[in-house]
Amino acid sequence: MKCNFCEGNCQKAGKQKNGAQKHYCKVCRKYQQANYSYYAYSKDVNRMICTLVCESVSIRGIARILKISASTVHRRIRRIGKRIEKPAIVLNQKEFEVDELRTFIGRKGNEYWLAYAFNKHTSEVVDFIIGRRSKRTLRMLINTLLLSGVGSIRTDNLNIYRSLIPPSVHCYGAYCINHIERKNLSIRTHLKRLSRRTICFSRSYTMLESCLKIYFWGRSKAWT
Repeated sequence: MKCNFCEGNCQKAGKQKNGAQKHYCKVCRKYQQANYSYYAYSKDVNRMICTLVCESVSIRGIARILKISASTVHRRIRRIGKRIEKPAIVLNQKEFEVDELRTFIGRKGNEYWLAYAFNKHTSEVVDFIIGRRSKRTLRMLINTLLLSGVGSIRTDNLNIYRSLIPPSVHCYGAYCINHIERKNLSIRTHLKRLSRRTICFSRSYTMLESCLKIYFWGRSKAWT
C-alpha cells in the first residue's frame, strides 16, 4: 500500500491487537493501517477540524460531524495550535489598525480581551494577545508593532493607547479603524466564543489561543 503521509511504499509489519494488518513506511518511518475503524485516524481529520473551527461549529458539534470523541477534538485543536507559529511581521509597513474584542474564559464572570493588529492593505492579522484590558497587556502588542518600524498605528479613543503610542505615529478617533471593525464582525460570525450575548466561551486560555491561531494563520494549511 501507499503511505498515507508521504506516498511512499509500505511493507507489512505485523498485526494490531484487533487483528488488523499493520504497515510500516521506510521513508517517513511511520506505522499505519490501510483502513481504520476509528475516524480520528483519517488522513483529513485535522484539516476538517480546522475548517469547522472557523465556521462557528462547537467542539461537540465537530465531534458529532466527524464521528470522533469531544476529548479527541480538544487534544487535536491544542496540538494544531501549538504547531502554528506567528508569521514574521514585515518591517516598515505603512499602518496598522488595533482593536479589542471581549470574551470569557472558564465562566462568564472571568472577563478577558483579545487585542490584535490588522493590516488593511493585506487583510492579515499580524499579531494578537489575550489578557485583561490593561496597559500591561496592550503594551506587549504595541511594542511589537513599534519595533517593526510601522509608520502609523490607528486606534479608537481608548485612553490607554495614548500613553503607549508616541503621538507622531498615533492616529485615533471614531473613523480611524473602519477596516478592523469590519474584521471584528467576521470574527464574531466565525467564532462563537467571541460573539456578543453568547453562552459559548472557552474553558481554558490554551483552547482560546489555539482556536485564534487556527483562524488567523492556520486555515490555509492542511494539518496532518
